[in-house]
Parts: sequence; structure tokens; C-alpha cells
Amino acid sequence: MAILGQIRKRSIFLIIVIGMALFAFVISGVFTSNGGFGGNQPIGEINGEEIDYEMFNMMVEQAQSVYGLNTINAVNLAWNQGLKNQALIQELEKLGIDAGKDQLEQIISSDESLVMNPLFQNEIGLFDFNKFSSYITQLKSTNPTMYNQWRLQEQNIISLAKQKIYFDLIKSSVTYTNVESNIQYHLENDKVNIEYLRIPYDVIPDSTLQIRDSEISSFLKKNRDSYEKKESREIEYVYIPDAASSLDENNIRTNLEQLRDGFSQMNQVTNSVEEILGFKDVKDYSEYIEIYSDVSWDSIYQTKQELSGDFSDILFGLRKGEVFGPYKDGNTFKISRMIEKKRDGNLNKVLIADIVKEIIPSNESSNTNYRAASQAEFDANNDLPLNSSNKDLFIDSFESFEKFDSGLPEYINSRQVIKWLYEDQTREGDVKRFTLNEGYLVAKAISFNKKSLPSINEVRDEVSQILLTEKKFNFFVKKHKSNNDIESLSKDYDIELERASAVTQYDPILVGAGSEPYIIGSAFSLNVDETSNILKGNSGIYLLRLISKDTAEDISLGAAISNSLGDREIERISTLIPEVLESKAEIVDNRSLYY
Repeated sequence: MAILGQIRKRSIFLIIVIGMALFAFVISGVFTSNGGFGGNQPIGEINGEEIDYEMFNMMVEQAQSVYGLNTINAVNLAWNQGLKNQALIQELEKLGIDAGKDQLEQIISSDESLVMNPLFQNEIGLFDFNKFSSYITQLKSTNPTMYNQWRLQEQNIISLAKQKIYFDLIKSSVTYTNVESNIQYHLENDKVNIEYLRIPYDVIPDSTLQIRDSEISSFLKKNRDSYEKKESREIEYVYIPDAASSLDENNIRTNLEQLRDGFSQMNQVTNSVEEILGFKDVKDYSEYIEIYSDVSWDSIYQTKQELSGDFSDILFGLRKGEVFGPYKDGNTFKISRMIEKKRDGNLNKVLIADIVKEIIPSNESSNTNYRAASQAEFDANNDLPLNSSNKDLFIDSFESFEKFDSGLPEYINSRQVIKWLYEDQTREGDVKRFTLNEGYLVAKAISFNKKSLPSINEVRDEVSQILLTEKKFNFFVKKHKSNNDIESLSKDYDIELERASAVTQYDPILVGAGSEPYIIGSAFSLNVDETSNILKGNSGIYLLRLISKDTAEDISLGAAISNSLGDREIERISTLIPEVLESKAEIVDNRSLYY
């Protein structure tokens, strides 16, 4: 099993090397139902190929284990990465790219953990692929489970080999000529020293310009991809906690007072009343705790800082045998007895015994809470407010729950609510009661919103600011089109000129202003002592004067620079290709049937 684990780790490393953060199980013929375990309705399709649920769920479990994600986030991660990889695999099949035993042997033989394993070494200590193959063959009869895992991993390695061939082919076509390499070299090494005037956009009051709704609407249509809202559904709900009442808490407190001081009870065997010693008087306090406490005896000595925060001073100051309580500590009531004090090195520690009673609702309270939830459900089904029968219930609502949201804020295990909201049979106005968070949540589906552009009011502030910036620039240019004198404008607006030194086009940052690629690019087009036209920047309106330009000395760049640029480009391309292939794929998504 350790060997397979090492193979798996290595495989993941290989994926990362080619720029694909994908799971080991996302492999040809396994992610899809053609090679999967089958038997269930597919969780989806990509370009007509069914996605096997059982294999997909293995990917989800892997994501949870590796990244510590909750279920829905693991599902989304596995889905997004799985689709990208499967789309790539389908593309490899179309292109006829294949890998066989030689590629498999090459990848396995490059894994140091296998190469150094004595099980797979020959007489002179070298890795013997035949020994490894024999070991795998033996697994078929000695450990079928591990063998099947290996078969899955073998397919994965073959898939990785195919991907490597594909990206190697792309890399071979990505070359940088000497001219291109030289351009990149100068982008990174040529520098300018500039003097500039940056006039913030807010020098022109917003009130001087008007943004019409028609302008906002036109902007949204032109920028649909950035602003289009996903499908969402709205609910209204109330939450009724199955909590203990004040009467329940008083009863728990009274019970602890009896346990502290002693009480009488009927002996069912002798049919007589017997007296039970209190916690403060019993000798065998550990047995007493086991009988009457909801939490077992813990014989650990504690410092003052380790005791219950609100009562640490009182507890630490108890005399031996003294009892304190009942007192409330979180969701419990306690009585505490000082057992012993001791010196442990430089620390004073105490041993305290506790009888703990959890604060839980009585049967009567639970029935009351259940009836309140049932009443809210009844009211909602009859088009009444959720709290019409109980005005103490707070009605809450959210407008944009998307299909694969993890759940309602602050409510653990509330994914079931979102899942119900998106079931095919759920309609606007439907009501359902859920049990979660040790309580009841009654939800009503309010409205179903299709994919659409937001309303003008929803984006008015954001878009208006963008349009205002554009208008302010145009206003400024019109006002000063005949005057690009940097000094006079500096005086007019009472803004000091600033300087920037050793600025490159590769890293176009102005201190205090942030990234300004257009401004810096414009500086490189100027001659020494030349002033620019009025320029529109990200953080303001600019005028520049070129003080000096340091052009890097031409050098013989050679193949090393070209290869470095090529590696940088292939890394970018390797990330984009799966995304492009996925965007063009026909996808059927059935995740909501399972999660």
C-alpha cells in the first residue's frame, strides 16, 4: 500500500509540472462511465460521455482528505477540475495521441521511491522494471483490492504520459525568435526616469456630470460577461431552536443542588426510603461522578488558567473538600469539588472533580418547539407569514442562493435546504420543514431568478463610477486641450509634480498610484524633455515629462533566454487549454441529485 501511495504522490507531482492541478482519479475511461464502476445514474455528461458517480465521489473524498474541504466545496473542486481534465482527454483521443508500455515504464522508472526500493532492484542495486511488474501481477491473486487500485493508477500514468506528449508538442511549436527575445529583454531591462502630474478624478465634482440610466444599460450590455448574474433562488425562513426553556434550566440547577447536599429516594428492592449522601460528603467521588454526571471523571491537575474562565478565581481558591456550585459553564451546569492542590515545578495546580449536567430541553420543551415549527409550516402553506402564530420568530431571507452554495450562513448541515430549493419538483411558494442545528428550519421558496443582467439599481453605484471616470477624463481633455503645460496645470490644481525612477514596462508601478501600464508605456514613447498629451490612468489624469531613458545594452541572448520565455508561455497555455476546451464542451450537470 505504501508503494501505491508513493506512485500516487508522484503522479500528482507530474500533473503539477505540466500545469494541471488535477486529481489522480480523473483519467481516461475512469472519470467517465466507460471504465468506471457504473450502476448509478451518472452525475453528469461531457460531450455525450457519462460521468460515473462512484469514481466522481472518490475524487470528492480525495479533495476532502487532501485539502480539508467540506463536502460541497470538495464537490465543486472535483467537478471543475474533472471537467477540464476530461475535456483534455477527449481532445487527445480526437488527435490520436497515445502512450504505451514504454512511456509507462519511463514514468515509473523515474520515481525515486520505487527506484530505491530493494523489492524492485536487481543484483547490482539497479531498478528492475520486470521485478516491479511481477510484484503487481502477484497482487492480482494476493490482494485484489490493491491490484484494482494499481490498475486505476496505471491508467492514470498512461493518461499523464499522453498529456506530456501533447504539451511537449505544443512546447516544440512555441518558440521565441531572437527579435522576440530581444523585445522581452528590453521590456524587463529598459528604464525611464519621469516627472509627472497626477490629477485625481475627484477634482471634478460628480455633481457636474450626469449619468443616465440608458448609459448604464448600454454599459451592462457591452460588458455582459462581467456582470451577468447566475441563476439563483430566494427563500424566506424561520429557525426554531430545540432549546431548553428557563424552567428546564431551573430544574437542572435544582437537581444539582440535591446532588450537592444529599437527597432521599425510594429503594425499589427494599421498598423503603434511603438517604443518599451529597457530593460534598461522599468519599468515593469518582464513583459518584460516574453515576450522576453526564461527563466522566477527569483526574488531570490544572493550572488556574486552564479552569473555567468566569469562575477560575473561585475554583482555584477552594479549600480541600470544599464544593462550589451549581454554576453555568457554557451549555452545562456544574458543581465542583476541590480534591487536592500541589506544586508542579514552578506551577501551582489543582485537582477538581465536577458533576456536569448538560442543558438539554425536557420532553415538554421539545414538544413545544416541535409544535412551533409545525405551526410555522402550516401557516406558510396557507399563505400566512411564517411567524403569524408566533411573533417572536424572526423571519429571515436571502436573495441569491445559487445551485451549489454550501448552505445558509451560520447553519451547519444546511446544504439540504439548497438541494431542496433546486429540486425539479420544487416550485415557488413551496414550503418545507428541516431538522438541523439541533432545531427546526421552516423554509418557503419565494422566487426563482434566471440567469440575467442585474437591474440598473443593483449596479448603479459601481457602473456610475466607471462612467463618471470616463466622462471626467473627457471633460478635462476638452477643458485643457490647448494646454498641456505641466507646470501651469500643476499650479492651477495646486498639485506638486512627482518623480519616478528606474521604471520598467515589465513592472509598471508608480509608488502611491499602483499599476499604471498605459502611463508607463506612454513614457517610453517620449523623447527626453518632451511632455506627453493628457493621459487617462487608473488612479487619475496624467501628464508626463521624460527626464531620461536608460536603454539596456544589447547582449547575445542565446537559447537560454528563448527557452525561458518559451517555458513561461507554455505554462500559460497549459492552463488556458483545458479551460477553453471545457467552455466549448456540452455539459450535463446532475450533481444536485447526489449532493
